Amino acid sequence: MNFGILSNARISIKLTIIYAFMFSLILISINAAVLFGMEHYLYREADNDIEDTKGIISNMLDSSNQQLDLLNKEVLANISSTDSIYVRILKEDGILINASEDFPFDVDELNNNIKYLGDKVKRLEDKGRHLRYKTVEYNSQEYGIIYFQIVKDMKSEHYFMKMVFGLMAIADSIGVIASIIVGYIVSKKMLKPINYITKTAENISINNLKERINITGPDDELKRLASTLNKMIDRLQDSFNRQIQFVSDASHELRTPIAVIQGYANLLDRWGKNDKEALEKSIYAIKLEANSMASLVESLLFLAKGDSGTQVMEKKEISINKLIKEVIDESNVIEKDHEILSDRNDIGEITADYGMIKQMIRIFVSNSIKFTPKGGKIKIDSEVHKEFVKITVSDTGIGIPKDEINNIFERFYIVDKSRSKESAGSGIGLSIAKRIVDMHKGTINVESEEGTGTRVIVTLYR
Repeated sequence: MNFGILSNARISIKLTIIYAFMFSLILISINAAVLFGMEHYLYREADNDIEDTKGIISNMLDSSNQQLDLLNKEVLANISSTDSIYVRILKEDGILINASEDFPFDVDELNNNIKYLGDKVKRLEDKGRHLRYKTVEYNSQEYGIIYFQIVKDMKSEHYFMKMVFGLMAIADSIGVIASIIVGYIVSKKMLKPINYITKTAENISINNLKERINITGPDDELKRLASTLNKMIDRLQDSFNRQIQFVSDASHELRTPIAVIQGYANLLDRWGKNDKEALEKSIYAIKLEANSMASLVESLLFLAKGDSGTQVMEKKEISINKLIKEVIDESNVIEKDHEILSDRNDIGEITADYGMIKQMIRIFVSNSIKFTPKGGKIKIDSEVHKEFVKITVSDTGIGIPKDEINNIFERFYIVDKSRSKESAGSGIGLSIAKRIVDMHKGTINVESEEGTGTRVIVTLYR
Protein backbone atom coordinates (compact mmCIF):
# COMPACT_ATOMS: atom_id res chain seq x y z
CA MET A 1 0.00 0.00 0.00
CA ASN A 2 1.30 3.44 -0.95
CA PHE A 3 0.84 5.39 2.29
CA GLY A 4 2.00 8.62 0.59
CA ILE A 5 -0.97 8.50 -1.78
CA LEU A 6 -3.30 7.50 1.05
CA SER A 7 -2.16 10.38 3.25
CA ASN A 8 -3.01 12.83 0.47
CA ALA A 9 -6.39 11.26 -0.27
CA ARG A 10 -9.70 12.80 0.71
CA ILE A 11 -11.15 12.05 4.11
CA SER A 12 -14.07 10.14 2.57
CA ILE A 13 -11.63 7.78 0.81
CA LYS A 14 -9.57 7.35 3.98
CA LEU A 15 -12.69 6.53 6.00
CA THR A 16 -13.85 4.08 3.32
CA ILE A 17 -10.49 2.28 3.31
CA ILE A 18 -10.34 2.13 7.10
CA TYR A 19 -13.96 0.94 7.32
CA ALA A 20 -13.38 -1.73 4.65
CA PHE A 21 -10.15 -2.87 6.32
CA MET A 22 -11.74 -3.19 9.75
CA PHE A 23 -14.81 -4.94 8.32
CA SER A 24 -12.62 -7.37 6.36
CA LEU A 25 -10.48 -8.06 9.43
CA ILE A 26 -13.56 -8.80 11.55
CA LEU A 27 -15.14 -10.91 8.81
CA ILE A 28 -11.96 -12.95 8.27
CA SER A 29 -11.52 -13.44 12.01
CA ILE A 30 -15.11 -14.68 12.43
CA ASN A 31 -14.85 -17.02 9.44
CA ALA A 32 -11.50 -18.35 10.63
CA ALA A 33 -13.03 -19.07 14.03
CA VAL A 34 -16.01 -20.80 12.38
CA LEU A 35 -13.74 -22.91 10.17
CA PHE A 36 -11.54 -23.86 13.09
CA GLY A 37 -14.58 -24.82 15.13
CA MET A 38 -16.04 -26.91 12.30
CA GLU A 39 -12.71 -28.66 11.71
CA HIS A 40 -12.37 -29.40 15.41
CA TYR A 41 -15.92 -30.77 15.51
CA LEU A 42 -15.48 -32.99 12.42
CA TYR A 43 -12.18 -34.46 13.64
CA ARG A 44 -13.64 -35.06 17.07
CA GLU A 45 -16.56 -36.93 15.49
CA ALA A 46 -14.07 -38.94 13.41
CA ASP A 47 -12.15 -39.85 16.56
CA ASN A 48 -15.44 -40.87 18.21
CA ASP A 49 -16.17 -43.14 15.22
CA ILE A 50 -12.76 -44.77 15.63
CA GLU A 51 -13.31 -45.21 19.37
CA ASP A 52 -16.75 -46.68 18.69
CA THR A 53 -15.20 -49.14 16.22
CA LYS A 54 -12.58 -50.03 18.81
CA GLY A 55 -15.38 -50.68 21.31
CA ILE A 56 -17.13 -52.95 18.80
CA ILE A 57 -13.93 -54.96 18.31
CA SER A 58 -13.37 -55.27 22.06
CA ASN A 59 -16.96 -56.38 22.68
CA MET A 60 -16.77 -58.85 19.81
CA LEU A 61 -13.56 -60.38 21.10
CA ASP A 62 -14.70 -60.49 24.73
CA SER A 63 -18.09 -62.02 23.98
CA SER A 64 -16.82 -64.70 21.61
CA ASN A 65 -17.17 -68.05 23.33
CA GLN A 66 -15.48 -69.84 20.48
CA GLN A 67 -12.55 -69.24 18.27
CA LEU A 68 -13.27 -66.17 16.12
CA ASP A 69 -12.58 -66.69 12.40
CA LEU A 70 -10.38 -63.66 11.68
CA LEU A 71 -10.07 -64.61 8.00
CA ASN A 72 -13.79 -64.22 7.41
CA LYS A 73 -14.62 -61.00 5.49
CA GLU A 74 -17.98 -60.83 7.26
CA VAL A 75 -16.19 -60.22 10.54
CA LEU A 76 -14.67 -56.96 9.27
CA ALA A 77 -17.91 -56.03 7.52
CA ASN A 78 -19.68 -56.17 10.87
CA ILE A 79 -16.93 -54.18 12.55
CA SER A 80 -16.70 -51.30 10.06
CA SER A 81 -20.37 -50.44 10.10
CA THR A 82 -19.68 -46.72 9.83
CA ASP A 83 -18.98 -45.14 6.42
CA SER A 84 -15.34 -44.43 5.62
CA ILE A 85 -14.11 -46.73 8.41
CA TYR A 86 -11.59 -49.39 7.36
CA VAL A 87 -10.03 -52.13 9.46
CA ARG A 88 -7.22 -54.57 8.85
CA ILE A 89 -5.76 -57.33 11.02
CA LEU A 90 -2.01 -57.90 11.09
CA LYS A 91 0.27 -60.36 12.75
CA GLU A 92 3.08 -59.15 14.97
CA ASP A 93 5.53 -59.60 12.09
CA GLY A 94 3.34 -57.44 9.82
CA ILE A 95 1.75 -60.25 7.75
CA LEU A 96 -1.80 -59.37 6.75
CA ILE A 97 -4.55 -61.60 8.11
CA ASN A 98 -7.63 -59.77 6.88
CA ALA A 99 -8.64 -56.28 5.66
CA SER A 100 -11.73 -54.28 4.77
CA GLU A 101 -12.49 -53.63 1.16
CA ASP A 102 -10.76 -50.48 -0.23
CA PHE A 103 -8.34 -50.32 2.71
CA PRO A 104 -5.63 -47.65 1.91
CA PHE A 105 -2.65 -50.02 1.67
CA ASP A 106 -0.65 -47.46 -0.36
CA VAL A 107 -0.19 -45.11 2.62
CA ASP A 108 3.36 -45.60 3.89
CA GLU A 109 2.81 -44.33 7.42
CA LEU A 110 0.11 -46.92 8.05
CA ASN A 111 2.53 -49.65 7.06
CA ASN A 112 5.43 -48.22 9.04
CA ASN A 113 3.51 -47.63 12.29
CA ILE A 114 1.64 -50.87 12.74
CA LYS A 115 2.64 -51.19 16.38
CA TYR A 116 1.58 -47.63 17.37
CA LEU A 117 -0.51 -48.20 20.50
CA GLY A 118 -0.90 -44.60 21.77
CA ASP A 119 -4.10 -43.43 23.44
CA LYS A 120 -4.63 -40.63 20.95
CA VAL A 121 -5.83 -41.06 17.41
CA LYS A 122 -3.12 -40.15 14.93
CA ARG A 123 -3.69 -37.82 12.01
CA LEU A 124 -1.88 -38.07 8.68
CA GLU A 125 -1.94 -36.64 5.19
CA ASP A 126 -0.41 -38.66 2.36
CA LYS A 127 -0.87 -38.67 -1.41
CA GLY A 128 -3.79 -36.28 -1.18
CA ARG A 129 -5.61 -38.39 1.36
CA HIS A 130 -6.59 -37.22 4.88
CA LEU A 131 -6.75 -40.08 7.37
CA ARG A 132 -7.15 -40.72 11.10
CA TYR A 133 -6.06 -44.07 12.53
CA LYS A 134 -5.48 -46.06 15.70
CA THR A 135 -4.01 -49.54 16.40
CA VAL A 136 -5.48 -52.03 18.94
CA GLU A 137 -3.44 -55.02 20.20
CA TYR A 138 -5.00 -58.41 20.89
CA ASN A 139 -3.60 -61.79 21.99
CA SER A 140 -5.31 -64.54 19.98
CA GLN A 141 -5.02 -68.27 20.53
CA GLU A 142 -4.47 -68.98 16.86
CA TYR A 143 -2.05 -66.20 15.82
CA GLY A 144 -0.65 -64.97 19.07
CA ILE A 145 -0.20 -61.17 19.25
CA ILE A 146 -2.22 -59.49 16.48
CA TYR A 147 -3.09 -55.86 15.68
CA PHE A 148 -6.38 -54.33 14.61
CA GLN A 149 -5.60 -51.13 12.64
CA ILE A 150 -8.66 -48.86 12.46
CA VAL A 151 -8.58 -46.13 9.78
CA LYS A 152 -11.05 -43.27 9.19
CA ASP A 153 -10.98 -41.66 5.74
CA MET A 154 -11.68 -37.92 6.08
CA LYS A 155 -12.29 -37.40 2.37
CA SER A 156 -15.92 -36.25 2.71
CA GLU A 157 -15.14 -34.05 5.71
CA HIS A 158 -12.18 -32.49 3.92
CA TYR A 159 -14.33 -31.85 0.83
CA PHE A 160 -16.99 -30.28 3.03
CA MET A 161 -14.38 -28.00 4.62
CA LYS A 162 -13.07 -26.94 1.22
CA MET A 163 -16.60 -26.18 0.05
CA VAL A 164 -17.36 -24.13 3.17
CA PHE A 165 -14.03 -22.30 2.82
CA GLY A 166 -14.84 -21.48 -0.80
CA LEU A 167 -18.30 -20.20 0.09
CA MET A 168 -16.87 -18.10 2.91
CA ALA A 169 -14.20 -16.66 0.60
CA ILE A 170 -16.90 -15.67 -1.89
CA ALA A 171 -19.03 -14.22 0.91
CA ASP A 172 -16.02 -12.33 2.27
CA SER A 173 -15.24 -10.89 -1.16
CA ILE A 174 -18.83 -9.77 -1.62
CA GLY A 175 -18.84 -8.36 1.91
CA VAL A 176 -15.63 -6.38 1.37
CA ILE A 177 -16.88 -4.96 -1.93
CA ALA A 178 -20.22 -4.09 -0.34
CA SER A 179 -18.44 -2.48 2.63
CA ILE A 180 -16.36 -0.34 0.27
CA ILE A 181 -19.44 0.83 -1.64
CA VAL A 182 -21.59 1.37 1.45
CA GLY A 183 -18.69 2.93 3.37
CA TYR A 184 -18.01 5.40 0.58
CA ILE A 185 -21.69 6.37 0.30
CA VAL A 186 -22.07 6.73 4.08
CA SER A 187 -18.82 8.71 4.48
CA LYS A 188 -19.80 11.03 1.62
CA LYS A 189 -23.16 11.62 3.24
CA MET A 190 -21.65 12.14 6.70
CA LEU A 191 -19.00 14.53 5.38
CA LYS A 192 -21.39 16.48 3.16
CA PRO A 193 -21.77 19.22 5.83
CA ILE A 194 -17.97 19.70 5.75
CA ASN A 195 -18.16 20.47 2.03
CA TYR A 196 -20.87 22.99 2.79
CA ILE A 197 -18.77 24.50 5.58
CA THR A 198 -15.78 24.70 3.20
CA LYS A 199 -17.77 26.43 0.46
CA THR A 200 -19.30 28.87 2.92
CA ALA A 201 -15.89 29.62 4.45
CA GLU A 202 -14.49 30.29 0.97
CA ASN A 203 -17.22 32.89 0.41
CA ILE A 204 -16.39 34.65 3.67
CA SER A 205 -13.88 37.47 3.35
CA ILE A 206 -13.14 40.86 4.87
CA ASN A 207 -15.82 42.34 2.64
CA ASN A 208 -18.32 39.57 3.41
CA LEU A 209 -18.26 38.82 7.12
CA LYS A 210 -22.04 38.74 7.45
CA GLU A 211 -22.42 35.25 5.98
CA ARG A 212 -22.76 32.40 8.47
CA ILE A 213 -22.67 28.60 8.33
CA ASN A 214 -26.09 27.03 8.78
CA ILE A 215 -25.99 23.32 9.67
CA THR A 216 -29.25 21.52 10.43
CA GLY A 217 -29.68 18.12 12.00
CA PRO A 218 -28.53 16.53 15.26
CA ASP A 219 -26.23 18.25 17.70
CA ASP A 220 -23.13 16.33 16.61
CA GLU A 221 -19.47 17.26 16.15
CA LEU A 222 -20.05 18.91 12.74
CA LYS A 223 -22.84 21.11 14.07
CA ARG A 224 -20.66 22.14 17.01
CA LEU A 225 -17.82 22.86 14.55
CA ALA A 226 -20.14 25.10 12.52
CA SER A 227 -21.25 26.86 15.70
CA THR A 228 -17.62 27.38 16.74
CA LEU A 229 -16.74 28.78 13.31
CA ASN A 230 -19.74 31.12 13.44
CA LYS A 231 -18.65 32.38 16.84
CA MET A 232 -15.13 32.88 15.52
CA ILE A 233 -16.49 34.84 12.54
CA ASP A 234 -18.59 36.92 14.95
CA ARG A 235 -15.44 37.76 16.91
CA LEU A 236 -13.57 38.55 13.70
CA GLN A 237 -16.38 40.80 12.51
CA ASP A 238 -16.55 42.54 15.87
CA SER A 239 -12.78 42.95 15.92
CA PHE A 240 -12.74 44.20 12.33
CA ASN A 241 -15.55 46.67 13.04
CA ARG A 242 -13.76 47.92 16.14
CA GLN A 243 -10.56 48.22 14.13
CA ILE A 244 -12.33 50.32 11.49
CA GLN A 245 -13.92 52.45 14.20
CA PHE A 246 -10.60 52.72 16.01
CA VAL A 247 -8.76 53.90 12.89
CA SER A 248 -11.57 56.29 12.06
CA ASP A 249 -11.65 57.77 15.57
CA ALA A 250 -7.87 57.94 15.79
CA SER A 251 -7.72 59.71 12.43
CA HIS A 252 -10.40 62.12 13.60
CA GLU A 253 -8.58 62.87 16.87
CA LEU A 254 -5.24 63.36 15.14
CA ARG A 255 -6.72 65.54 12.40
CA THR A 256 -7.34 68.50 14.75
CA PRO A 257 -3.83 68.81 16.26
CA ILE A 258 -2.26 68.26 12.85
CA ALA A 259 -4.46 71.00 11.39
CA VAL A 260 -3.51 73.33 14.26
CA ILE A 261 0.20 72.62 13.80
CA GLN A 262 -0.09 73.19 10.04
CA GLY A 263 -1.98 76.44 10.63
CA TYR A 264 0.62 77.84 12.99
CA ALA A 265 3.41 76.62 10.76
CA ASN A 266 1.90 78.58 7.89
CA LEU A 267 1.51 81.56 10.20
CA LEU A 268 5.19 81.35 11.08
CA ASP A 269 6.10 81.05 7.43
CA ARG A 270 4.19 84.22 6.55
CA TRP A 271 4.62 86.62 9.47
CA GLY A 272 6.29 84.82 12.35
CA LYS A 273 9.83 85.54 11.17
CA ASN A 274 9.53 89.24 11.97
CA ASP A 275 6.63 89.17 14.50
CA LYS A 276 7.93 88.10 17.90
CA GLU A 277 4.45 87.81 19.42
CA ALA A 278 3.19 85.61 16.58
CA LEU A 279 6.38 83.55 16.82
CA GLU A 280 5.96 82.87 20.54
CA LYS A 281 2.26 82.16 20.19
CA SER A 282 2.83 79.73 17.33
CA ILE A 283 5.65 77.90 19.12
CA TYR A 284 3.53 77.54 22.25
CA ALA A 285 0.55 76.22 20.30
CA ILE A 286 2.70 73.80 18.28
CA LYS A 287 4.35 72.46 21.45
CA LEU A 288 0.96 72.08 23.13
CA GLU A 289 -0.54 70.21 20.20
CA ALA A 290 2.58 68.08 19.78
CA ASN A 291 2.40 67.04 23.44
CA SER A 292 -1.29 66.27 22.96
CA MET A 293 -0.48 64.11 19.91
CA ALA A 294 2.34 62.35 21.78
CA SER A 295 -0.01 61.57 24.68
CA LEU A 296 -2.68 60.32 22.27
CA VAL A 297 -0.21 58.12 20.38
CA GLU A 298 1.10 56.70 23.66
CA SER A 299 -2.44 55.87 24.72
CA LEU A 300 -3.18 54.25 21.37
CA LEU A 301 0.01 52.21 21.65
CA PHE A 302 -1.03 51.01 25.12
CA LEU A 303 -4.42 49.86 23.83
CA ALA A 304 -2.86 48.26 20.75
CA LYS A 305 -0.48 46.24 22.91
CA GLY A 306 -3.42 45.13 25.02
CA ASP A 307 -5.38 44.05 21.95
CA SER A 308 -2.44 42.02 20.63
CA GLY A 309 -1.65 40.50 24.02
CA THR A 310 1.89 41.91 24.10
CA GLN A 311 1.37 44.26 27.03
CA VAL A 312 3.79 43.24 29.78
CA MET A 313 2.80 43.50 33.43
CA GLU A 314 5.31 43.59 36.27
CA LYS A 315 3.28 42.28 39.17
CA LYS A 316 4.57 42.53 42.69
CA GLU A 317 3.37 43.15 46.23
CA ILE A 318 2.40 46.83 46.56
CA SER A 319 1.01 48.81 49.48
CA ILE A 320 -2.37 50.13 48.34
CA ASN A 321 -2.59 52.81 51.05
CA LYS A 322 0.87 54.22 50.19
CA LEU A 323 -0.01 54.27 46.49
CA ILE A 324 -3.23 56.21 47.08
CA LYS A 325 -1.48 58.65 49.41
CA GLU A 326 1.16 59.21 46.74
CA VAL A 327 -1.46 59.97 44.10
CA ILE A 328 -3.29 62.37 46.46
CA ASP A 329 -0.07 64.24 47.31
CA GLU A 330 1.02 64.56 43.67
CA SER A 331 -2.46 65.62 42.54
CA ASN A 332 -2.67 68.36 45.21
CA VAL A 333 0.67 69.78 44.06
CA ILE A 334 -0.59 70.09 40.49
CA GLU A 335 -4.26 70.86 41.07
CA LYS A 336 -5.12 73.95 43.19
CA ASP A 337 -8.77 74.45 42.21
CA HIS A 338 -10.11 71.22 43.77
CA GLU A 339 -9.78 69.51 47.12
CA ILE A 340 -8.35 66.01 46.69
CA LEU A 341 -8.51 63.89 49.85
CA SER A 342 -9.30 60.48 51.33
CA ASP A 343 -11.87 59.57 53.97
CA ARG A 344 -10.76 55.95 54.28
CA ASN A 345 -7.45 54.45 53.23
CA ASP A 346 -7.01 50.96 54.68
CA ILE A 347 -3.55 49.53 55.16
CA GLY A 348 -2.98 46.45 53.02
CA GLU A 349 -1.11 44.91 50.12
CA ILE A 350 -2.11 43.57 46.75
CA THR A 351 -0.26 41.80 43.93
CA ALA A 352 -0.45 44.09 40.90
CA ASP A 353 1.52 46.24 38.45
CA TYR A 354 2.36 49.38 40.45
CA GLY A 355 2.64 51.70 37.44
CA MET A 356 -0.60 50.52 35.84
CA ILE A 357 -2.66 50.82 39.03
CA LYS A 358 -1.27 54.32 39.60
CA GLN A 359 -2.07 55.27 36.00
CA MET A 360 -5.62 53.94 36.42
CA ILE A 361 -6.27 56.02 39.55
CA ARG A 362 -4.76 59.12 37.90
CA ILE A 363 -7.11 58.69 34.92
CA PHE A 364 -10.15 58.62 37.20
CA VAL A 365 -8.87 61.61 39.18
CA SER A 366 -8.08 63.54 36.00
CA ASN A 367 -11.55 62.79 34.66
CA SER A 368 -13.13 63.97 37.92
CA ILE A 369 -11.11 67.19 37.80
CA LYS A 370 -12.35 67.93 34.27
CA PHE A 371 -16.01 67.57 35.17
CA THR A 372 -16.04 68.96 38.72
CA PRO A 373 -16.55 72.70 39.21
CA LYS A 374 -13.84 74.67 40.99
CA GLY A 375 -13.91 74.21 44.73
CA GLY A 376 -15.38 70.71 44.41
CA LYS A 377 -14.11 67.65 46.26
CA ILE A 378 -12.51 64.52 44.83
CA LYS A 379 -12.03 61.57 47.17
CA ILE A 380 -9.85 58.51 46.73
CA ASP A 381 -10.73 55.76 49.21
CA SER A 382 -9.66 52.16 49.68
CA GLU A 383 -11.16 49.22 51.55
CA VAL A 384 -9.00 46.16 52.19
CA HIS A 385 -10.88 42.89 52.60
CA LYS A 386 -9.65 39.32 52.97
CA GLU A 387 -9.98 38.37 49.32
CA PHE A 388 -10.15 41.71 47.51
CA VAL A 389 -9.37 45.42 47.65
CA LYS A 390 -11.92 48.05 46.70
CA ILE A 391 -10.73 51.42 45.35
CA THR A 392 -13.30 54.21 45.06
CA VAL A 393 -12.83 57.56 43.27
CA SER A 394 -15.77 59.90 43.84
CA ASP A 395 -16.39 63.57 43.00
CA THR A 396 -19.01 66.29 43.33
CA GLY A 397 -19.07 67.01 39.61
CA ILE A 398 -21.77 67.36 36.99
CA GLY A 399 -22.40 63.61 36.80
CA ILE A 400 -23.12 61.34 33.85
CA PRO A 401 -26.53 60.74 32.24
CA LYS A 402 -27.82 57.24 33.04
CA ASP A 403 -28.22 56.32 29.36
CA GLU A 404 -24.53 57.07 28.73
CA ILE A 405 -22.88 55.31 31.70
CA ASN A 406 -22.51 52.06 29.75
CA ASN A 407 -20.67 53.85 26.93
CA ILE A 408 -18.05 55.85 28.81
CA PHE A 409 -15.39 53.10 28.54
CA GLU A 410 -15.63 52.90 24.77
CA ARG A 411 -12.68 54.36 22.90
CA PHE A 412 -13.00 58.00 21.87
CA TYR A 413 -16.43 58.25 23.45
CA ILE A 414 -17.11 61.65 25.02
CA VAL A 415 -20.21 62.33 27.09
CA ASP A 416 -22.15 65.28 25.64
CA LYS A 417 -19.24 67.14 24.03
CA SER A 418 -21.27 70.35 23.85
CA ARG A 419 -21.36 70.86 27.59
CA SER A 420 -17.61 70.67 28.20
CA LYS A 421 -15.80 71.65 25.04
CA GLU A 422 -12.79 72.95 26.85
CA SER A 423 -12.34 70.13 29.34
CA ALA A 424 -13.25 67.17 27.13
CA GLY A 425 -10.22 65.11 26.19
CA SER A 426 -9.76 62.50 23.50
CA GLY A 427 -12.12 60.03 25.16
CA ILE A 428 -9.49 57.34 25.43
CA GLY A 429 -8.40 57.60 29.06
CA LEU A 430 -11.27 55.62 30.52
CA SER A 431 -10.68 52.91 27.90
CA ILE A 432 -7.13 52.57 29.19
CA ALA A 433 -8.36 52.44 32.80
CA LYS A 434 -10.83 49.71 31.88
CA ARG A 435 -8.09 47.78 30.09
CA ILE A 436 -5.86 47.95 33.20
CA VAL A 437 -8.69 46.63 35.39
CA ASP A 438 -9.36 43.79 32.93
CA MET A 439 -5.66 42.86 32.79
CA HIS A 440 -5.72 42.50 36.60
CA LYS A 441 -8.89 40.32 36.42
CA GLY A 442 -10.80 42.95 38.38
CA THR A 443 -14.20 44.56 38.03
CA ILE A 444 -15.31 48.16 37.62
CA ASN A 445 -18.63 49.79 38.48
CA VAL A 446 -19.83 53.36 37.91
CA GLU A 447 -22.52 55.13 39.94
CA SER A 448 -23.53 58.61 38.86
CA GLU A 449 -26.32 61.15 39.11
CA GLU A 450 -26.47 64.33 37.09
CA GLY A 451 -25.77 67.43 39.16
CA THR A 452 -24.62 65.37 42.17
CA GLY A 453 -21.43 63.56 41.20
CA THR A 454 -19.89 60.27 40.14
CA ARG A 455 -18.42 57.26 41.98
CA VAL A 456 -16.09 54.82 40.24
CA ILE A 457 -15.60 51.57 42.19
CA VAL A 458 -12.76 49.23 41.21
CA THR A 459 -12.48 45.78 42.79
CA LEU A 460 -9.12 44.02 42.54
CA TYR A 461 -8.74 40.49 43.86
CA ARG A 462 -5.79 39.73 46.09
